Amino acid sequence: MRSIQRRLGIGLAATLLLVGLVLAQASLWVFDRGLRAYLEEDLRDEAQGLLAALVRGPAGLQLDERRLDPSFQRQFSGHYFRIDFSDRSWRSRSLWDRELLKPDGTGMQAELGDGPQGQLLLIYRADYRRYGENLSISVAQDYQPILQSFRRMQWVGLGLGGAALLLILIAQRYTVRRALRPLEQVRQQIAQLQQGRRTDLDAEVPEELESLVAQINHLLAHTEDTLKRSRNALGNLGHALKTPLAVLISLAGREELAAHPALRATMREQLEQIEQRLSRELGRARLAGEVLPGARFDCAQELPGLFATLSMIHDRGLSLDWQAPLGLMLPRDREDLLE
Repeated sequence: MRSIQRRLGIGLAATLLLVGLVLAQASLWVFDRGLRAYLEEDLRDEAQGLLAALVRGPAGLQLDERRLDPSFQRQFSGHYFRIDFSDRSWRSRSLWDRELLKPDGTGMQAELGDGPQGQLLLIYRADYRRYGENLSISVAQDYQPILQSFRRMQWVGLGLGGAALLLILIAQRYTVRRALRPLEQVRQQIAQLQQGRRTDLDAEVPEELESLVAQINHLLAHTEDTLKRSRNALGNLGHALKTPLAVLISLAGREELAAHPALRATMREQLEQIEQRLSRELGRARLAGEVLPGARFDCAQELPGLFATLSMIHDRGLSLDWQAPLGLMLPRDREDLLE
């Protein structure tokens, strides 16, 4: 059977892992959504700044580069734009020879776009009308560094979560052992019951064990009461049979049976066996006393009294003695050994 502590540990670890992974992913998702919403505001401001940088020149609309963010001029800076007119389009110098695809719809794009050198771009598109001409401005920002930060956060979170899980499992193991300590005490008391060193279990136990201990004590009391009644019944039966048995033994010695010596000898033999067996069982009932069955035999406690009784019964110059190691407890029934 599997250990309760092991099952609790596995269940706790699985639950914490599942909850931790769900919370971690949910937290990253919420943080990602919030960061994208924040960056959307920046991209909208950049698009409006590009709109303001469009001025009327001798050849029509032109872009005033003095109003542009320097990052749009630096090669592969991670900040890009594209301005589309009805008949032409302009790109930022930061794209160099790469192309920024025009989004299909306005607003922040749900999917990250491909950028130069493996960059992943957040792309925002807005449509405007400037000096009577319709135009579309798309601005993009490299999101790859933020995704890498997310991955680092995931690894750090995984390490911290693993360490926290280990500490929780250690604390849970200690807590379970401490919580199960009363069960170990009950087990020791049951072993003492088996050895005859106590007659019931202590009732001062945690609330969860009260019903169990009460039921065991009730069972012990019922068993002891049943044994008492059985011994009393056996003693009463033995005493009740002694008188008829004595009468039968007397009848077996009468002269009427002298003509049948074999029959008389058989009757005498069987009646004597019945008398011996009856005396033996009555002696066992007296020796059993109040001790629970199955108790171990304590040599130092039982043998001195037994040998003193034998010395008084057999006072014929016999020298009776016994030897046993100190504290010897024999795993045998007390009444059987005394008999």
